[in-house]
Amino acid sequence: AMLLLIFSRLWQVVFERGAAGDTRASDMLWYLAATEWIVLSLPLIHLDIEEDIRNGNVATRLPRPISYLGARLAEAAGAWLLRSTTLAAAGVVLALGFGGAWPSDPWGLAWLVPLAVLGSLLGMLWLALIGLAAFWVYDASPLYWVWQKLSFTFGGLMLPLAFYPAWLRNIAEWTPFAPMMHGPAQMVFGPDLDVALGVLLRLVVWIAVSGALLAFVYRRALRALDVGGG
Repeated sequence: AMLLLIFSRLWQVVFERGAAGDTRASDMLWYLAATEWIVLSLPLIHLDIEEDIRNGNVATRLPRPISYLGARLAEAAGAWLLRSTTLAAAGVVLALGFGGAWPSDPWGLAWLVPLAVLGSLLGMLWLALIGLAAFWVYDASPLYWVWQKLSFTFGGLMLPLAFYPAWLRNIAEWTPFAPMMHGPAQMVFGPDLDVALGVLLRLVVWIAVSGALLAFVYRRALRALDVGGG
């Protein structure tokens, strides 16, 4: 709420001076609300995995019929559903209250939701990957901090990638963070079928790559656990 309040006043001043072209200040606020919704809805699954590894609970959960990693991801999905629903309601209320208007094309919100769901799935896969790193490093928090700051920068948390310098925008487009955050959030500026399909394709590719990488690291982690006598 504080972040949206500050930026609502900032964008109001910027747009009154005509420094941002034809884009509306309220649309920029809805964009920020969308990216914040995606980020804050992600459950911190890496902390749960790290804690299980530290205290040895992972060894007691492995013999269960369901995969340990699958169970953790399922729990994270349930937590995401609660967090995202609550934060979505709060985001709509705050964006309307501070911005004073719906997006220029409210249908963009309907396009945003399914893309944001896939973006959140991608984010959870990466957080699970960071959690598994605790098999080799005692504290995975520094990895999370790096990942988080990269997602803020290359995902366009505060500003759409269109406002970035060309060289930085090109780098961001090759990372998983752009389709995870900026891709869904840009729908508030107006739904575009070609753009939405491009974001969808990149999300599917990155989810497949991230899922394969997570499965590989998980197998290596189990092998390390066996070798270490866990």
